[in-house]
Amino acid sequence: MDLSSTLNVVYSLLPGITANLTGTLTNAYISVAILLDYFKIQMMSTSNKILVALSLSNVYLSLIFCSISVFLPLINDDYSIKGYIFALLMFGICSSNWITTCLCVFYFLKIINFSSGLLACFKLKIDIIVPWFIFFSEVVSLGCSFLTLLPSVTSPGSSTNSVNSTSEEFINSPGFMKVTFIAVFVPMLIMIVTTFSTIGSLFLHSRRMENTGTSSSLTPHRNAACMMAWLLLLYTVIFVALFTYFFELFDPQSFGYRISFNLIYLFTLVQSIVLIIGNPKLKEAIKKCCLFDTKVSD
Repeated sequence: MDLSSTLNVVYSLLPGITANLTGTLTNAYISVAILLDYFKIQMMSTSNKILVALSLSNVYLSLIFCSISVFLPLINDDYSIKGYIFALLMFGICSSNWITTCLCVFYFLKIINFSSGLLACFKLKIDIIVPWFIFFSEVVSLGCSFLTLLPSVTSPGSSTNSVNSTSEEFINSPGFMKVTFIAVFVPMLIMIVTTFSTIGSLFLHSRRMENTGTSSSLTPHRNAACMMAWLLLLYTVIFVALFTYFFELFDPQSFGYRISFNLIYLFTLVQSIVLIIGNPKLKEAIKKCCLFDTKVSD
């Protein structure tokens, strides 16, 4: 490989690697901040359990993205290794998606009042259900990961086999994308239903409070609903980006193609920012870190 080709490869990989390393650090910060608080008070809330699981899943996903960016162009001719790498990627995508859905379901059950029925029972037992939901998310993720290794998914005929293929072209393989869409579509539907139901319930509750003249702070609930809305928007954007890859709506050399690819790489970083902004304790911890850095520099 000549100098020009080497520089082109470095230039194409650098933005993705930088975004994913930054996403790794921000998601690791979320886990460390929550765990340090747990060691102090010897207790962890159910929502924090979900946040730790989600941030660790995002750390894993970011590292997989970095590995794909760095190593996959070096092993383009070894299809079996690429299949295993993208099976690991599928696990990260499914895990992050399902645990995010778990977070939305948790806020949905905590915010909306249910007088009776199955949802009311779930609301009462939410602290017991959440760990099992996280476990279920990991089992489903493993199942989708193994599914990508089936011959019908990983056969050479379903992907690009040229020596000059890249990670982008392999991700665009029909078999991999079909599994991805199945894995992402179901939790997306759950997120849509829970998010809009929560926002609608909060709106109606606010109107009732205005009519009756009662006063009660809904700020924590509104913050949770805003986080759910931003997460839903984020996953919708990623879903659209994957859609454009699957149906090849953009030419591989076009600006839209590169934008879609970069959006996928920015996913874990943006999600960590949404989680930090939506959690008052995490925001406060960042402020303390910033103040400490300012004092040290002074």
